[in-house]
Amino acid sequence: MASKRWMDDAPTHGMLLLVTIIWGLGWTAGRTVASGVPEATGAWVRYAIASLWLLMYMFYSTREEQGADLATRLRFPEKVDKMSIVKIGFFSTLLYQLFYMYGMHRTAAGEASLIITMNPVFTALLAIPMLGRDITGKLALGLLIGVTGVVVVSGWSPNTDMATMERLTGDVLIVFAALSFAISTNLVKRILETPIERIRPAPTPLSVIVWASFFGWFMLLPFALIETVQNGIPTITNEEWFWICFLAIISTGLSYVWYAKGVDKIGSTATATYVFLVPFFGVLFGWLILDEQLGLGFVVGFVLILLGVRMAQAESIE
Repeated sequence: MASKRWMDDAPTHGMLLLVTIIWGLGWTAGRTVASGVPEATGAWVRYAIASLWLLMYMFYSTREEQGADLATRLRFPEKVDKMSIVKIGFFSTLLYQLFYMYGMHRTAAGEASLIITMNPVFTALLAIPMLGRDITGKLALGLLIGVTGVVVVSGWSPNTDMATMERLTGDVLIVFAALSFAISTNLVKRILETPIERIRPAPTPLSVIVWASFFGWFMLLPFALIETVQNGIPTITNEEWFWICFLAIISTGLSYVWYAKGVDKIGSTATATYVFLVPFFGVLFGWLILDEQLGLGFVVGFVLILLGVRMAQAESIE
């Protein structure tokens, strides 16, 4: 019966595998864009495209509500939710994208894709003060093991062609990106789990991400303007445009929708296991496309990070 159930959901599993491949390729895309386009400008252009795509999808996904007004169909945040979603946008889009782009400008794509895997550990740890969850010895040990893995990945990196301090700075920025996203994840959980009386339908995970992306895009604008004043209007090559559109439409937009469908179809636990394949594809595409180096440190570090994440997840309450 178990085999039959898996076969029944085979298209969903195939879709989720494709999502992990896309997200893995996203690290190569991010490295390429960050190396040629000013960091905040690249993030702002990406989210200009991604926000429009997500709003269009939101409108399409509520097509059965044709009699409803536009604010309802687009799930525009009500007053009680607006500040919370702005905060989510601050951490998930503004801070995450700035740390991500500045980090990707300095470190290897494969290296960053391994380090970002620590996100679930940080999410579980930050849930203690933010959501009132309990800390356990297993969670603390998972954090210690995961951090050890990050140290191994950074300190035992085979990418010796990069300046050491520059690469280590990039790795630290990617850690801060993971922390920023972990904070936003807990803020999303808080807004979805807190019962509040509303006039329109309650926020969904999709609507929260859509509007957090939109508000975060506005927050990125001053940083992009500062770069433009300092450096002039950037010249973006065709290759960089391709990767920006890939990140915005495929990696940020389409893949999130597919991932959400996977959660709806086979559950969050089964879907989340696919995320652990992302670093494999991140390292693979970094090697194939960017000529980044492979090494034993990646393997040892990834095993330690994966072990730490699994321990932290085992202690987390969804």
